[in-house]
Amino acid sequence: MKPSLARFSIALFAALEITLILTMLSVYWVSSPARHAESAQAEGLVIAQQIEGLAKDVHQAAKLIARHPQTVACLKSGAEDLCRNQAANLYALHPGAQIFLVPEPGVVSQTGDALVLPEAYTRFVAGPEAQPATAASMSLTVSEPVLEGTTLLGHVILTQDAPHLQDLFDNLPLPGGYLELRQYTHPDTYTVVRRRGDESLKNGPAMREITLAGTPWKLELWKASPQPLVELLTYFTVWLVLSVLLTAMVWLVYLRLRNWVSEDLNTIVNLMTDIRRQRVRSAYQVNLIEFEKPLAMLVKLAQLTVGKQKETESQASLDHLSQVYNRRSFETRQSELFKTLSQGQVHSLLIIDIDNFKYVNDTYGHDAGDQLIVQFGKVLKLHLRASDFVARLGGDEFCVIFPNTPLPRAIELAERLRGNLPAVLELTPGVLHRLNWSGGMSEYSPKDSAENQALIRADGALLEAKRGGRNTTRIKPVA
Repeated sequence: MKPSLARFSIALFAALEITLILTMLSVYWVSSPARHAESAQAEGLVIAQQIEGLAKDVHQAAKLIARHPQTVACLKSGAEDLCRNQAANLYALHPGAQIFLVPEPGVVSQTGDALVLPEAYTRFVAGPEAQPATAASMSLTVSEPVLEGTTLLGHVILTQDAPHLQDLFDNLPLPGGYLELRQYTHPDTYTVVRRRGDESLKNGPAMREITLAGTPWKLELWKASPQPLVELLTYFTVWLVLSVLLTAMVWLVYLRLRNWVSEDLNTIVNLMTDIRRQRVRSAYQVNLIEFEKPLAMLVKLAQLTVGKQKETESQASLDHLSQVYNRRSFETRQSELFKTLSQGQVHSLLIIDIDNFKYVNDTYGHDAGDQLIVQFGKVLKLHLRASDFVARLGGDEFCVIFPNTPLPRAIELAERLRGNLPAVLELTPGVLHRLNWSGGMSEYSPKDSAENQALIRADGALLEAKRGGRNTTRIKPVA
């Protein structure tokens, strides 16, 4: 099966349609509520792991501080200098943290401003004798006992800010979900520390609750309820609209391409027609750039071909010696003019015979005779009108047709021709010949039954001119 624009357009449409379907499926897979729900759950697990990791690090740091000998000595002795030095060391090791050493049974040690535990903060701490928290933030506070053997000396209270967790939470991508970070002071009492996502999804109990080990926090997650039928209908509608648009686009492109190709092929056909008529134009316009170079090459070849054809036809229509028209061209022209007589047009003709042509051949040779024919042809074309038709019928006999010229006017033209032709021709160097010629004239008539009857009458008039002494013109009108 040969390729065509229609088949190509169908294949293109099929490829684009498959691409569209695959794209729609990919978009559906990525953006479906189920995928969003899975993504939201995965993001919730990530933030939970980050927070639990922070809590583990803060607890570990608090344990190390509580077991440090200077911490034990500070709480045991209550010495201000010792506690101040320990505070400086601890803040150097834990920049950005708030650290409090609380002696047992709850008396705050006066070890400098950095170690004084404010009343409000005491209530926030979750530990021995601590009160419920009244505020929440993205910072984690832990309490670790300080022991000497089995004796409780006090507590280390460590508050660590977590700005990176706050940034992580605020920038958390959560399509198809809603997430809350809650700080609980009682099982049913909490404060929302941070929220993220579409809060409109919070229309009931959380679909998942994540308890964060080592913290007073919990993550509550709501996910979008999947509605596959509605979503599939939406995607089908979008696909249908896009498919219609795609069909229209491919169809319009096909029609336009088909018209352009058809027009360009017609241009090539016109070029072929012009070649047959031997009238190739200088340029041919095409729509598609792909046709420009091949057509330009065809035009050049056509111009060369037509030039050769015209040259060949010109040579075929001319007498090779005199370079005026030959007998075949004369008969063609006579036939064309004879057909116009019925339309009222009038044409005349003159037959010419060079006087003493045989004498030239016999005396000076055939080269001189040929030169006489050549030069006589030149002077005839020089002194006749552009519309007049001159042909060599054979030997030294020539014929002139005067188109659209009545016989009286043709007689005047013949006499003017006789007066204008040169009296002497130089045939070869040193050989001069006096130019004389005899003529016979007649007129084409619509009464003639054959197109050569005017030629027969003119030929009879020529014989009379020769018998009458040559170098004259005789006329034989229509009887």
